Amino acid sequence: MSKDYAVLARCVVEGVGGPDNISKVFHCATRLRFQLVDTSSIDVDALGSISGVMGAVKSVGGVQVIVGNDVAQAFKTMVDLYPNIESAAESDDDAKGHEVSDEKANIFSRMLNVLSSIVGPTIPLIMTSGLISALLVILSRWGGLPADGSTYTILNMVGNAALYFLPVFLAYTSAKRFGCDVMVSVFLGALLVSPTLADLATSGEFSSLFGLPVMTGGYTSTLIPAILTVWVYSYVEKLVARIVPDAVKFVFRPFASIVIMVPVALCVTAPLGGYAGDLLCAAMEAINSAAPWASVLVVGCLAPLMVLTGMHLAIIPLVMAMFETVGFDSFLFPAFIGMNFSQFGVALACFVKTKNPNLKTLSMSCAVTAFLAGVTEPTLYGICVRMKRPLYATWIACIVNAIFCAVFSVHVYSFGAPSFFTMPIFLNPDGTMTNFYFAIAAAALTIVVSFVATLVLGFDDSCYGEKSEDKATV
Repeated sequence: MSKDYAVLARCVVEGVGGPDNISKVFHCATRLRFQLVDTSSIDVDALGSISGVMGAVKSVGGVQVIVGNDVAQAFKTMVDLYPNIESAAESDDDAKGHEVSDEKANIFSRMLNVLSSIVGPTIPLIMTSGLISALLVILSRWGGLPADGSTYTILNMVGNAALYFLPVFLAYTSAKRFGCDVMVSVFLGALLVSPTLADLATSGEFSSLFGLPVMTGGYTSTLIPAILTVWVYSYVEKLVARIVPDAVKFVFRPFASIVIMVPVALCVTAPLGGYAGDLLCAAMEAINSAAPWASVLVVGCLAPLMVLTGMHLAIIPLVMAMFETVGFDSFLFPAFIGMNFSQFGVALACFVKTKNPNLKTLSMSCAVTAFLAGVTEPTLYGICVRMKRPLYATWIACIVNAIFCAVFSVHVYSFGAPSFFTMPIFLNPDGTMTNFYFAIAAAALTIVVSFVATLVLGFDDSCYGEKSEDKATV
């Protein structure tokens, strides 16, 4: 049965305290993310019981409502029904200030919330480029595509484009997040990947701008420099707006902003961001050198908690740094073999065991989504969190997968979340197949463990209503 998005939108808005309580709303792949004026009276259990909602969880200064794969349609309907919500949030400095200065939120939580809203929109595009790179490996290895041909060169360009121009994309999403001029922000992001800046590296590590040191080489594939630059620009823009009169603001406000920000970006924020990324990467390399099994084991054991809280996005900068320096990821995506494929095993077990028609329909949809696309939130919130014991089965499978990947050093060579269609990300560009076979074995092991654990632990499906006499419970 198709969802009535208008009813869903109205119920969710009322559930978060009405439109006047919403300072900002946006969405990721499966969740509506609300920043609220007052979170004290929000009942997440009541939000989770709304028809069409799979669950809800409180976040810094707001709440996340899990809708599923059709969250974009729900978001569009909500914005159409309440047109003042988003526009008011974008222009309301008081609401934005409330979000940033929430005393109940620690610095890490606030940073996590910022990273989530900035990095999240870029992930599908980065994964797409990663898939193209993985398919290129297949075409060149088994499809007879010559590596010196123009087709290979163009596809390779497409496969590298999202990571190469990542600072430009992040400049855009950062501008939306920090509420500053989008075009100037994108201009600053484009400066960081300029070929001219890269060419200056031939004359040394540093060049000069009016005598000020400029780090050469460019910032392609980096994450922190663009975010830090746009964050600083959001304050410079306010300063410029107070100085430049309205009569000439159309031209001279962007001009003044760029004149100020070019030396700030090239001499201060971008180098600082670059050093921060290098430190993160050095820390991970040190951990992997001392104990290669430690990082994937820790991330794997914490994977369900990380997805529940959105903390997995905080590791993206580390993954970016690993891809940029060593060319592969050895801890996040290998660990998420367990997270993603366990949700397929859990949903499949629920489909096989339950007699409840509502859960049967939901579990089949969740199983297909998790297996083919690696999207876990529908199963995690729609099944695991609601019935609890399938969440324990998920944890068991994640730990087993983490141990397996740690023992056999499974790596990911292209950016992408593990799923059936993205398994080529485990293909080693050097032509060996060992890593790919271990990844398949890890996925199969995860599915079997999560499936069996769900059946053994059992579940109470009465929360879905319309239960039959033979209720699936142990």
